[in-house]
Amino acid sequence: MAIPQTNFKPPFNITRASHLVLTAQDLAASKAFYTEVLGLLVSDEDANTLWLRGVEERQHHSLTLKKTTGEPSCEAIGMHVFDEEDLDKAKSHFDKTGISSKLIEVPFQKRTLRYSDNMGTVVDLVATMDQQPRNHVAVHTHKGARCLRFDHYQVLVPDPNAAAKFYCDLGFRVSDYLVVEGTDINIGIFLYRKNNPWDIVFLHRRGPQFHHCGYVVESMFDLIRGLDCAGSVGFPECIEHGPGRHGHGHAYYTYVRDPDGHRTELLLNAIQITDRYDEPVACPIEANSVGNRWGFPPPRSWFEEAAPFIGAKVVVPPHEGDPLTLENYLASKSWRRSAGPMRRSA
Repeated sequence: MAIPQTNFKPPFNITRASHLVLTAQDLAASKAFYTEVLGLLVSDEDANTLWLRGVEERQHHSLTLKKTTGEPSCEAIGMHVFDEEDLDKAKSHFDKTGISSKLIEVPFQKRTLRYSDNMGTVVDLVATMDQQPRNHVAVHTHKGARCLRFDHYQVLVPDPNAAAKFYCDLGFRVSDYLVVEGTDINIGIFLYRKNNPWDIVFLHRRGPQFHHCGYVVESMFDLIRGLDCAGSVGFPECIEHGPGRHGHGHAYYTYVRDPDGHRTELLLNAIQITDRYDEPVACPIEANSVGNRWGFPPPRSWFEEAAPFIGAKVVVPPHEGDPLTLENYLASKSWRRSAGPMRRSA
C-alpha cells in the first residue's frame, strides 16, 4: 500500500517528542503515582501545577500536570525544534498553509509555538527549556521504575495516513505501519525524528484523542520494580496491560494508568534507526490476532478509553474495526487451544 513519503528538506527542524501537558483532578495523588511508581523527579510545583522529568533528563520538565475540576484531558503534546529560528520558520510555514498557530507563554520554557495539526491534535513546539541536573547516577535516590526519559506519544485519529502525511511533510520518517492482512487498510503508523522507531504513533480510532505517552526504563528489572512499587504504595489496580513484547518486536512494555486514567507505557530501549535507506516495514495484522510476541491482547479499555484534547472536535470514522480484546479472547477460550496439549502433573 502507498504510505506518505518523507520530505528530507522540511520547512523547519523538529528533533524529537519531548513533553506533555495533562490535566488532573488530584495533584497530590498524581504526584504520588508519578514519583513513587514511575520514579519521575519533581522539578517544580505550586498549588495548581506539577512539573516532572525523568532521572536522566536535563530539560526542566517532560510532563506537566495542571489541576482541573473538569474531565481530565490533554492540553497539548510537545516537540523540540533545533533552535529558536526554527520557531519563526514554523510560524511562517503554518501561516502559509492555513494551520492555526500562536506564540504562548509557558513557565520554564522560552518561546513556545502552539498549533493544531490537520487532525486537530494540539502541539507545542519549543526550542529551549530551563535546565536541571541529571540525576541518573544518584541511584540511592531513585524510586519506582526510575524512568530515564520521555520517548513518544500515541494519538487516536480517524485517518492515520492523513495524519502521517502532515508530519512526513515536516521531515518525519515512517518506521513501521500496521495493515489488516490481505487488504490495503492502514490501522496504525509509527513516525520518528530521533533515531528510534517512534516519536509519534497514530492509531485508527475516533479522534483526535490522546492515548498514551511512553517513558524509557533501563531494564526489565526496573519495569517490574515499578509494578511492584505500585502494589506497595496504593496503586495496585494501575496496571492495565502487560508486561509483554510488541508484535513487531521493537520493545518490551507495560501500560499503567494514573489516578485520572491517563495512560503511560513503560518500555525498554528500542532498536536504532539511523540510515536513510532503512525503509518502512509493513506489519500485517491477522484477524483475531493477539498482536503481541507473548502475553494476552489488551483489554477493551486500551482500545476504547483515551483523553480528549481541550477544544478539539472528536471525529468518528466510518468504521472503527473490531479488535480482539482481552475480554473476548478469554471468553473464547482460544488461549487454551493455542497453548497445545497440557502436560499432566506427576
